[in-house]
Amino acid sequence: MHTYCLRRIIYGTLIVGAILGLGLSTVQAQPEAYSHPELRWFTIETEHFTINYHEGAERSAKVAAKIAEEIYKPITSLYRHDPGKVNIIIKDTDDYSNGGAYFFENKIEIWAPALEFNLRGQHNWLRNVITHEYTHIVTLTAAQKFGAQIPAAYLQIFGYEQVRRPDILYGFPNILVSYPIAGINVPFWLAEGVAQYQRPELRYDSWDTHRDMILRSLVLEKKLLDLDELSNFASKRGIDFEFTYNSGFALVRFLAERYGEEKLEALCKNFASPLTLNVHAALETTYGKPSTELYREWQTYLERDYQARIASVLAHKVEGKLIEQRGYANLYPIFSADGTKLYYISNLGADFGGHAIVERSLQGDETLSHSGVPTVRELCRLSSHSNLQRKILCKVCGMPLGNQNADVLQNGVTSRLTLAGNGKYLFYSRYTGTNFQIQKYNDLFVYDLAKKEEIRLTYQARLETPICSPDGKTFVAVHQKDGTQNLVEGIFNIEAKGDSAKLALRQLTAFKNGEQVQLPVYSPDGTAIIFALGIKNTRRLMRLDRTTGELTPITDTALASEGYDERDATVSPDGKYLYFSSNRTGIFNIYRINLQTKETEQLTNVVGGAFMPQVNAHGDVVYSLFTADGYKIAMIKNAQAIANPDAKYVREPTPIRAAQLIKENAELSAQTSPSANEVASLEHVVPSLPDHTQQTAQKQLAAALAIYDDSQIPDFKTREYTSTFGNFAILPLIRFDAYARSQGSFWRDTWRAAKFGLAFNSAELLGRLNFFGSFAIAPGSSVSGGVAGLAGLLELERDAFLSIEYTDQNIIPASFLPRLSLDIYHQTRNVQDGAQIKIGIDSATANVFYTLTQFDLSLRFRLPIEHWLFQASQFRLTFSLSPYSSKIGSFFWQPLNQTLPASSDTYFIGRTLTFVWSTDLRAHTRNTAINPIGFFSRLRLDYENSSLQDSLIFSESAGRLIPQYQTFSFLRLTADLNFHLPLPTFSPKFQHTLTLRAYAALNFTPKETNLFFNNFISGLLGMRGYEFFAIGGDKATFLHIEYRFPLIEHINWQVAQFYFDKIYLSAYFDIGTAWSQGGMPSLSAWKRDVGVELRLETPSFYIFPTRLFASATYGIDQFAQPLRQGFFTADGRDFVTYGGQWMFHFGILFEFDFMADDARRGAAGLMR
Repeated sequence: MHTYCLRRIIYGTLIVGAILGLGLSTVQAQPEAYSHPELRWFTIETEHFTINYHEGAERSAKVAAKIAEEIYKPITSLYRHDPGKVNIIIKDTDDYSNGGAYFFENKIEIWAPALEFNLRGQHNWLRNVITHEYTHIVTLTAAQKFGAQIPAAYLQIFGYEQVRRPDILYGFPNILVSYPIAGINVPFWLAEGVAQYQRPELRYDSWDTHRDMILRSLVLEKKLLDLDELSNFASKRGIDFEFTYNSGFALVRFLAERYGEEKLEALCKNFASPLTLNVHAALETTYGKPSTELYREWQTYLERDYQARIASVLAHKVEGKLIEQRGYANLYPIFSADGTKLYYISNLGADFGGHAIVERSLQGDETLSHSGVPTVRELCRLSSHSNLQRKILCKVCGMPLGNQNADVLQNGVTSRLTLAGNGKYLFYSRYTGTNFQIQKYNDLFVYDLAKKEEIRLTYQARLETPICSPDGKTFVAVHQKDGTQNLVEGIFNIEAKGDSAKLALRQLTAFKNGEQVQLPVYSPDGTAIIFALGIKNTRRLMRLDRTTGELTPITDTALASEGYDERDATVSPDGKYLYFSSNRTGIFNIYRINLQTKETEQLTNVVGGAFMPQVNAHGDVVYSLFTADGYKIAMIKNAQAIANPDAKYVREPTPIRAAQLIKENAELSAQTSPSANEVASLEHVVPSLPDHTQQTAQKQLAAALAIYDDSQIPDFKTREYTSTFGNFAILPLIRFDAYARSQGSFWRDTWRAAKFGLAFNSAELLGRLNFFGSFAIAPGSSVSGGVAGLAGLLELERDAFLSIEYTDQNIIPASFLPRLSLDIYHQTRNVQDGAQIKIGIDSATANVFYTLTQFDLSLRFRLPIEHWLFQASQFRLTFSLSPYSSKIGSFFWQPLNQTLPASSDTYFIGRTLTFVWSTDLRAHTRNTAINPIGFFSRLRLDYENSSLQDSLIFSESAGRLIPQYQTFSFLRLTADLNFHLPLPTFSPKFQHTLTLRAYAALNFTPKETNLFFNNFISGLLGMRGYEFFAIGGDKATFLHIEYRFPLIEHINWQVAQFYFDKIYLSAYFDIGTAWSQGGMPSLSAWKRDVGVELRLETPSFYIFPTRLFASATYGIDQFAQPLRQGFFTADGRDFVTYGGQWMFHFGILFEFDFMADDARRGAAGLMR
């Protein structure tokens, strides 16, 4: 029967589910998106919010409920938009800080640990992040074009190969287009800008010294992103995203102050018009002038303002000498015990993450700037050799990939480094997992500098940034729980190795209201601990007496105004000075205070910012210097107080517009002062709060909003959490699925191919149960099957998909992150005159109706083992049941002179048990999608026990034909290995890669199976020089080699909703073969093709990735493929020929290598 391709072509429906399932919500990156069924969950319900939290996060949840209700009216009144009830989820499951707004679901996720980020200043974490995320919800729902229930609509076009074989109904796809019409298109800078602007009176987020540092550096170094760059997420490194956040905040502040806050409401709501395709149109509509003019006003203002304010600093700059310029995250430098080396954290040029401990010699010319093309560390590991000139080895094949001059010691470390054990060890913390534990916490590690190996001291301890006492016997570290940090002290025991009893931990402080404690150090005599204490928007250096527990400020309290920030304390080797970083001039510089006389001296005068100082016995200071290219390492020999301490940066206060807020929130004006409890708790920590009673009404209101006491929490009622579902999202779709034979004209073909339907999605709040599905029907597919009336509608072609995912179970340990899912695929196809009935000299034709259904019951999981291989692996176990049936419609049979009724039977019953192991070691770079680097593999083992109809036998007792089946039972092994190797190029900005792919699929069976079970290696997913059904057998393999390089990078061109980003070109060669019996064919019998592929990255609507590929491939070898018995071509041949011609493929999807993505539900059953 003409059915084989239908089993494969089910892909057309499967991939729709995958395509539509991505990009429906915007949310920050998070540790493990999992429902945590191992925890008890509770709910607090207020008038406008529900706060959902787990046991252990009670304080954060109650404070969040209080904050949410307090900020509700200030934010909604600014935009005159109420999004309805919002669900907030509080998590303290990991030592991770972030927030996410799911604006189509009215859901916010908050991680309780306070954010400590080297590009942000001090703020109250919960006040800031809740207001930030709620502003997202308000502004982005106000900007939705079709409402929250319709995130997008989809236009899809599927084209197919021209079929050559008469035993194949239609070909495999060669055109795949799925393009979203977005229901929202707010640009990146505006979405984040308003979320940081919030309402300036609140001061929960503010234009702090870090933000000013970033913008100032970008402006003065002429590296400010233009409007289109700010609007789009494409081609950005990690730091570029923060540059966009920062610039967006600044631009929103500029627009609000120059044109009025009320314009922000109009700007957001103007995006709700379906005709507003980009930010240029929205800005012009809102402000009555071209967007380029608005941007130029802002840019000109910044350049003039910063040049005037920085002039004195530029004339008397003191920065020292740069000694490390690679990468944008060079942090926490320290000298070795003998002073000959430097250790620090660096990302060494990685686009994202990639942090490692670096060792640098300070002898000879090693103090010169060191630059070079970054190593792809995500693919590599250090060998265990102890010699200094260690090799980098490939994690997969062990192949040496070059030398690192012994400068990378340990990957995956981001914390401060300190020395321990008389300089024998590096002491630090690392955010990591633990075998068979779901949580990822900060734990303590030491690195043995002699043995070149890492030793783990604690497991699941939630300890960070440790440092040893002067006598080396004890250590102090920061402990995190429920959003509050405290100091703990323990015995430094290198043999602890996870045994907490050997550390004898004791808590030194008793903070409980969200206080932030940072980077502790011991005083020179070891009697006290000095650390940075962050409360609200102020960070002070404090001294904690280890004996009495008395807490006192290190520096003059009179300096500590709003936004004052001291950090990164370190003691000089002689114990005379405390070095630290402070923003007292409006720019972070390095200072030192004489611990005896209390005299303070300024040591640097920089344009950007100076942080994390360390000093050696000679008085040389190394520190992290911020520039427009990120953090670098600089050194000042024999640092002295600067000669011109008055050569300071000029601060400029930001105006506050409160008049409108007063009218809207007059009832809040009574809250003009903090509670007595808060004043008492902050004594000696922050300066006395000003008396607001004499201020104007505007300032009184600002004080009411900005002054708060979160130690006093209302008595909220708490109940057990019950499953709650978010909005039911609907995504209309129009699909042109052009597999049918031509109807004789373009318009008839178009109507025959057209399908109309929708996708839908609903998710339980915690992710316990998620539904996704789609349905489409083809009104032009009607053919007569003998059924009339409404029942005939059921014979129209349809595509349907339903996926149900469930995570709320405790049978399998949560550390495996188990996900149970049921995926149901269903489609029908109609073929007019698809069956020929011939008996003797009599014949007739009948229409054929195919129904294909597949049920996939899957368990997805990981192995919770802290090893690089398992951390990069995902596993899936699936049982598939696939009943396929066909129906021959009624037809007129002349010999009987009557119409015979329709008949149907099930011609295939598929039963397959599948195990899949996917490993992804590709580097996370800005070009990962268009030009990946690294290794990806998928190993798949199937046990197939399926029944295929062999014949029909008439049963007298039943009075009908009974299908007879042949059962096929065998194992199938599929391996797909992909190596993407970076090549040396003339410029480190360009990435040229060589891809090597090896693919094999083997049916382990003693005899030849059936075409139905063959493994095909040609077509879109393999050797594109031949049609999909050209090269296949029980065993098949091919090799692919491809060279890819950029044609144009950083196009930076916005047209309508499209942002043209970059174009890559590749050339490739394939060689492969397939066979069923006997040994592998000789190499001379293998088939070959060559081709080129063009890739274009062009995101749409500022939110959806849009990736276009077009390839042309020439099949070098011509060959004949015999047909199955009883089938002949139109000209009477029993074979077809392939090769010797160009084949073309085209697609517009969310990904280029869509088959290499585990998220693609369409992968099920493709390579079977």
